[in-house]
Amino acid sequence: MKERLIGVGLGVGVALTLGISWTNSAQAFSLNSQVTAENFLVFPGTSTKIPYGGSVPIEQGPIDVVVSSDTTDPELSRFGGIWDINLGNNSISFTLNSLFGNVTSGDDIYRFKAPSFGLPGQNRVTGFTVTPLASSLAFSNNPVITRVADNWIDVVFPLGFAPVDQPNLTLIPGQLGFKIDLEVEPTPGPTPVPTPALLPGLVGMGLAALRQRREDGRADKTRR
Repeated sequence: MKERLIGVGLGVGVALTLGISWTNSAQAFSLNSQVTAENFLVFPGTSTKIPYGGSVPIEQGPIDVVVSSDTTDPELSRFGGIWDINLGNNSISFTLNSLFGNVTSGDDIYRFKAPSFGLPGQNRVTGFTVTPLASSLAFSNNPVITRVADNWIDVVFPLGFAPVDQPNLTLIPGQLGFKIDLEVEPTPGPTPVPTPALLPGLVGMGLAALRQRREDGRADKTRR
């Protein structure tokens, strides 16, 4: 029986807690870092979320996961009811594993966000490259990946993204997917600021230099 996902907002979010501290910024979106994911439907061409509903149970988010090196074991299995998602070292892989025949409500959005990511001294996402999986079928409407800010990206599957010759998603699991490799680089570190504990020493050095300058001036006058 062909099922349809109609009027269902999938609220699942990928918040990426990447590089939370300056001392650990190199761990951003790398192995063993914690990640949160968000997924929702919006009406096409808008930012209006489609409300929850329908009879098929959907795993709600946000969902926190840990980046793994095991690419055969997706961290977010049947995430949002549509995709298996695997988080690799600075990468995200999508593979179709649908519970539904197709999606007829709106655009399907997956958000990968890092609230503490991209601050001074931390890593940030500066770009990305997209590679279709080896046996992947062609999308009817290609996914759109947008770097919204230094700390999150949106992956949007437009309404009608399924292949034209195979609109029934349940018949093509594992044959529709792609990988996003993130370009990650550090932001400039914070400018050192003298702490209160150092200020007395700095003042003392300044006074000593001033006294030395005055003594040199007196010595010059004496020699004249």
